[in-house]
Amino acid sequence: MMTRRALARQEQSKLQLALKELKASKELCTQLNNERDENEKELLDVLGNNNRLKLELSDLHIKYVDIVEERDRLQLLVNRFDECRAEYEEALSQITTLQRELSDAHHQITELEDAAHNTTAIHTQSLYEELVDRAPQLVTAAADMSTANTNFSNLLIVKSHIYT
Repeated sequence: MMTRRALARQEQSKLQLALKELKASKELCTQLNNERDENEKELLDVLGNNNRLKLELSDLHIKYVDIVEERDRLQLLVNRFDECRAEYEEALSQITTLQRELSDAHHQITELEDAAHNTTAIHTQSLYEELVDRAPQLVTAAADMSTANTNFSNLLIVKSHIYT
């Protein structure tokens, strides 16, 4: 059997062991509390960063939506410019075609006027030549008519004397 002293030492040893365990547990508890405090600070920092990032994301989304709307507006404007450019090119093509047709028409008019002028000149020349060629015949015919008129006048005079 153990003596009291041995029991007391054993109890004291148990108590010292319990005290050491208690101190170790207290240190562990303090360490865990410190870690918990650090983790809480980290968590609060993370939550703060999370909130800041959410606000930044919200701002970026608003900017994104604005940029998309601006892009759509500009794309519509570009589409309208493309339509105007296509219409302009079509009009320019039509103008070029019409200018070519107008030039051809002016050329044809000039040719027709030249042909008409030549025809008129040829006709005038032929009339002139006809008159020049017939001039002696006309002079003879005029002389014959003059003689006939004189004879007719004389005949009238004679007839008028007869009836008077």
